[in-house]
Amino acid sequence: MKPSLISLLGLLLFISSCHGQANEENQEAKSYTLAIVDSVQVDLYSSGLIITDVNVENGQLLGIQSDPPVAYLLTGDGEVLKKHELPTEGPNGVGSYLLCGSFYEDGIALMGRVKVNTFDIDFNLRKTIRSTYKPFSMVYLGSNHLFELEQPGNNLLVSYFGGPQTELRKHVPEYYEAFNLLDVLDPHLLDSRTRLELEAEKTELFKPIGRLEPDSRFKKGKAFYFLRVMFDVKDQKLIYSMRQDTTLYERALPSGEVLSAQTIPFDKFILFQGYSMGIKGYDEQSQSRDRSGKIRNLFRTGDFTVITYTSGMKRTEMEALGKGTAGYDERIERADYFKYLILKDGKRVNPDLRMTDKISYFDMADEAGYIWAHQNLELLEEEPDLITFYKMKVVPATD
Repeated sequence: MKPSLISLLGLLLFISSCHGQANEENQEAKSYTLAIVDSVQVDLYSSGLIITDVNVENGQLLGIQSDPPVAYLLTGDGEVLKKHELPTEGPNGVGSYLLCGSFYEDGIALMGRVKVNTFDIDFNLRKTIRSTYKPFSMVYLGSNHLFELEQPGNNLLVSYFGGPQTELRKHVPEYYEAFNLLDVLDPHLLDSRTRLELEAEKTELFKPIGRLEPDSRFKKGKAFYFLRVMFDVKDQKLIYSMRQDTTLYERALPSGEVLSAQTIPFDKFILFQGYSMGIKGYDEQSQSRDRSGKIRNLFRTGDFTVITYTSGMKRTEMEALGKGTAGYDERIERADYFKYLILKDGKRVNPDLRMTDKISYFDMADEAGYIWAHQNLELLEEEPDLITFYKMKVVPATD
């Protein structure tokens, strides 16, 4: 082969290699956005209907109304298949508030303030599982806090009642040592045992998982009165952060083993530094301070993690907006506006942070990669006859 031909082939191979590297870099640099791709309308007059789960096998939706407690089984197109009004007392009910629900095995699980009930698909009661500890005082309405965890044999449930399994108060350091994130519940433990028998055998019906890490900023001698876990459960993993934190964790389920911890790449996030321990901390709540950043939602969808949040504001910035004058709250909300991050491999991949004003709040992320959200009624001139849910998805951003 002639030297000139060898040189030419080498040059072509070099160009091809560079072109391949450039394509890989372009793929890595691709940006994404969270877009409305579909909608579902439900013909119901309901006070606060939310979608809590989607059946991946048949597309059916589980919807709930918290107060008064009502559960709905819907088709994927929003048609009502079954309506189940829960009593506020008695074994068939879950209390005054229906907090969340999940499809569970071939039926449904619904969670109230102090217990979880399992039903068949026609809402016939199967089991009542009362919490083995006194739940936290905070009640979170409209949040997805109950997930099915598929396991060989018997499936489990991941539940969050709003706080840890401890009687300790938040103004003592021991509370943060005892803090656990969530509970893993096995309803099948009641197949051959009563709750009292399980307790006598030291069997944990609600197994606590996930302590605060040794280097957690919540274990530095400060009190945090509203310590809340923001989380999702996908692919046998718990994906979470604390509401006022900048670290994103993954844990294996049901063991709770930490798999990863990454810093969330917020553009800006003012951290609340906590109150003093003891009675002094209660007095500090009335003092003027910065408006801290807060995570509002956290979802895993496919290869992406979506986090919605507000960044917070410095006290001086807030004072400049005319604190105490008419329209102050509205000005604050406009300044500290609703943002979102799309993360892939821990890196932000969305160029625009501002959330569309077409939605008011999010419900949940399903296994098909859709994030379900509520239509913002404030943009409409009159109250609609139908409840509209938007299906949103992470898609490549267009120029």
